[in-house]
Amino acid sequence: MFENSGVKLLYAKIQKQLFYMIPEKWDRIYLYASFIQGMNHLETGEMFFYYFPKSLLKKNPVNSYEIPSKFNLEEEEYLKLASKLYYLMKQLRDEFTQNGEKQWTNITIKIENFKFIVEFYYDELSTLEDVSQKKHLLWVYYNLKTPLESFNKKQRQILIEELEKEQLSKPEVQTYSEAMYKSPIKNLVQYHQEKMQFVSEPKLEQKYQLGKRKKYDKKFLPDVSKIKEKTIQEQIEEQCEEQKRLVKSQILNQNYGNKL
Repeated sequence: MFENSGVKLLYAKIQKQLFYMIPEKWDRIYLYASFIQGMNHLETGEMFFYYFPKSLLKKNPVNSYEIPSKFNLEEEEYLKLASKLYYLMKQLRDEFTQNGEKQWTNITIKIENFKFIVEFYYDELSTLEDVSQKKHLLWVYYNLKTPLESFNKKQRQILIEELEKEQLSKPEVQTYSEAMYKSPIKNLVQYHQEKMQFVSEPKLEQKYQLGKRKKYDKKFLPDVSKIKEKTIQEQIEEQCEEQKRLVKSQILNQNYGNKL
C-alpha cells in the first residue's frame, strides 16, 4: 500500500510542491503534518517543515513560516502554497483510508542523502495547545538533531519529561523510503524573477512591420530605441509593483511552526 500508483503519484506531487516553496539551494528537508479528529467529526491539524540551506558552513534550519520574511515574499500568497501542500498530505491520508488501511494520525517526511523517507505514526493526538507544543519540541529534537543545550531552560525540562515518557511507551510507526534525485523544479523566487525579467519582443516586431506596410513613411516608422526604452521602463515599473506586493509584515509563529 505504501507504494501503489496513487500513493506514488502523491509522493511526487508533495516533493514538487516542497521544492517549489524553498527559494534557495537546500541540503535536507524535514516536514511534519498531523490530523486530529475533534468533536462532531471536525478535523483539525497542523503542518510545518524545516530545511537546511546548502552551504560549506554549518547553517541553522529555516522554519517554513520564516520564508516570506527572509525572502521578501507575500505572506498571504505563501500561505496559499502551504495550504496546498497540507491538502496533498490530506489526500495521501485519504488514499490509505479508501484502501482499507489503518488510518495514521501524523506523518514525518524526510528528504536527505538523495532519499525520500516517510514515517507514518498512529499515536493519539490532542487538540490542546500545550500538548501540541511539547510534541513539536520533541519532533525538532529528534529530526533536526538539535542539541538539548540549544533549547532554553523551560524547553529542556519539557523535553526531558517527554523523553522519559517515550521510554515507557514508544509510538507505533511504519516507514517507507525510496531513492530519489533532486528534480530541476523552479522554485518560487526563480519563478518571480523570470516573470519580472521577461520582455515581450513580438509587439516591437509587429509595430515595425506596420511601418513597412506604410512604405517607410517616417511618421509610421517607430523609433526602435524609444520602444525598447519604454519596454524596459514598463518592466521596471512592474518590478516595483511586484516588490510592493512581496512585502511581509511579520513572521508567522517565528519559533516553531504554525497551525493551518
